Amino acid sequence: MHTHNNGRSLCQGHGDGHTHVHNGADVEPDFTEAVDRQDKEETNALEDVIAGYLFYKTYTLNTGIYRRLQNIDDLSDRHRELVSSLGTIDKIKKAESLVRENQSFLNLLVHASTVNSMPDPADKESGFKEWSKGFFEFRKSAGKAPTSSHYMEKVHSTLKQFVRDWAEEGREEREQTYGPLLAALEDEFAHIEPESRGSVRVLVPGAGLGRLAYEICCRGFSSQGNEFSYFMLFASNFVLNKTSELNEHTIYPYVHQFSNVVRVEDQIRPVAIPDVLPRGLPFGDSAEFSMTAGDFIDIYSADDEKDQWDAIVTCFFMDTAKNVLAYLDTMWHAMKPGAVWINLGPLLWHFDNVAGESSIEFTRNEFIDLVKKVGFELDDSQFKESISVSYTANYRSMLQYTYHAFMFVARKPKD
Repeated sequence: MHTHNNGRSLCQGHGDGHTHVHNGADVEPDFTEAVDRQDKEETNALEDVIAGYLFYKTYTLNTGIYRRLQNIDDLSDRHRELVSSLGTIDKIKKAESLVRENQSFLNLLVHASTVNSMPDPADKESGFKEWSKGFFEFRKSAGKAPTSSHYMEKVHSTLKQFVRDWAEEGREEREQTYGPLLAALEDEFAHIEPESRGSVRVLVPGAGLGRLAYEICCRGFSSQGNEFSYFMLFASNFVLNKTSELNEHTIYPYVHQFSNVVRVEDQIRPVAIPDVLPRGLPFGDSAEFSMTAGDFIDIYSADDEKDQWDAIVTCFFMDTAKNVLAYLDTMWHAMKPGAVWINLGPLLWHFDNVAGESSIEFTRNEFIDLVKKVGFELDDSQFKESISVSYTANYRSMLQYTYHAFMFVARKPKD
């Protein structure tokens, strides 16, 4: 199943809503401190994510690269010679080296959020290798596997999320999805000059790596992204706080994809990030940019969040709910009377047919009726029935998925 992972399935913890403000200064989520305040389930969830990132190279080489080399070695002499003449073995060995480069990047990413407990992987004298070895020995002693295919899929997905949110290559996809949302938001507050919009508070649930929330802040609004997945939070912390140059880091997000490839160059191509420096917000302290780590419902249904937000912008988010009515109630609670909600996305219900999970799925029309029954007023003139969009697409692949997303603008009535 191809999913747009907004991270609702990691665990049912970290719901206390750690907030990290970013308006030129750092948004510094030190998750080692968070673990001290959480229960055992929470600690295990955090360790599983760290393990997924740190075991990426070993897992990918053993299950993807070395297996393919062995398959070629098992061929008859004639077939092996033909394959070798194509350069296929060289391609796989090149992929091996690029997986190692991805691991170096992921090590830096993890260190950015665990700086108090993990040696610097960029410093050869720091003892990082010994620390990492001890980390996995501890997991083994506790009866835990190093990682799983489920977590490795999330690591691969995160690499592609960097392309979607923070690479020039993702510009077209961002224009497809974020573009209409940003345009609708600016239309809603066109009567306020950008330099005076700092008092307008905009919430972005399921913020992922934070680009949409960042773009909203760049337009003068005070923007807060909310994210539940530690995979996304580690990555957003890294790109928002630990990059100091344009295109500072190079990743190889498609090196694992051996199917539907046209040219070798397509599979091993580098992608540079970030395409913009997130530290450079145009309106300075007048527009605040922050990220919260935790469950959307837990954080924004709290008493101190009642009637706090002028706008909510949701992108590929609503279908991450087990019970979307709980999302709607939370949004209603958090929005000021007269506030606007702008939504774009499909309805790929994330918990549909997931064993052990309770989930309620609705058609698009049923969902829209629910929105109205909760009390929201939809602007029929701004309803878009079908917008063709992709999600973390590899635009050079022979296989392309297209969502026919819908978009609407709704309001919470004034008192």
